[in-house]
Amino acid sequence: MTLKTRNRLIVLFILAFPFVVLIGFLVSQVVGPLLPIQPLPNPNGYDDFVKAGEMVSTNTGNYDKMNREQLRETTTANAEALALARTGLSNDCRVPVQFSKTYIENHLSDLADLKKLAQAFVIEGKLAEMENRPNEDAKSYLDVIHLGNESSRGGVLIDQLVGTAIEAIGTSDLQKLLPQLDANSCRETTATLETLDSQRQTWNEVIQQENNWSRRTFTGTRYEIARLMSHKSLEKAFQKAEQKFQEQQTKTKQLIIDLATRAYELDKGKPPVSLADLVPDYLKAIPQDPLTGTNMVYSPR
Repeated sequence: MTLKTRNRLIVLFILAFPFVVLIGFLVSQVVGPLLPIQPLPNPNGYDDFVKAGEMVSTNTGNYDKMNREQLRETTTANAEALALARTGLSNDCRVPVQFSKTYIENHLSDLADLKKLAQAFVIEGKLAEMENRPNEDAKSYLDVIHLGNESSRGGVLIDQLVGTAIEAIGTSDLQKLLPQLDANSCRETTATLETLDSQRQTWNEVIQQENNWSRRTFTGTRYEIARLMSHKSLEKAFQKAEQKFQEQQTKTKQLIIDLATRAYELDKGKPPVSLADLVPDYLKAIPQDPLTGTNMVYSPR
């Protein structure tokens, strides 16, 4: 190597070094440390959900068009599946994620079964509603919300999206049922929802789990560079998913407030002046807005 060539290499290294450092810094910011693999609970309630979903009859999707007899027949046919799912809800739950490139494709059938299971719970609730058993259908809809939370715990982004959709079904039906509930049912449902909401996984946990799965599944320098190059587009996709997550969380918190407000009004004969009037007899604490982190806003009727 000539002196001239060596000097050129030294200059080139000096010029390139800041860019190498910058790329290394950006990769470290995007990627971060890998999370340790969490052990699965034993027994794992998620296994019960999947098995119960496989047991559910396939005609659950048209429940809005079912008459009373059809609702009763479907509920009876799915009684064993619902009992198994409730066993799962009583245990710790975690999605058994596999670090495989075919995992998501193979996992789609499980997610479809979870949706069927949620619909089976709704059918049970619709039957109780039609037979004027509001306390029982409220519990069915609470189980749907609970299923949405637990069936996504520890999973990747698609698990959370499906879990959020399941939770949305439960909160929507429970919101419609609200005018039929008495004060005691409202108080009990409020307390259950507060507990479920406090135990849900956070959005940061969802993203960490998604990134952890992606990095353990797609390894190598070219994948790290691809992640770096697509960071902006991925960030936008995650932001949209986060918005859905927060919107549903807001709806659940609003339902908590509506239930507590109804219980107060049935007991007192008038609505509360502020949310502070509901604490601690009707609410453990004033729900926090997921977007602002401040108290939810309440407007008396």
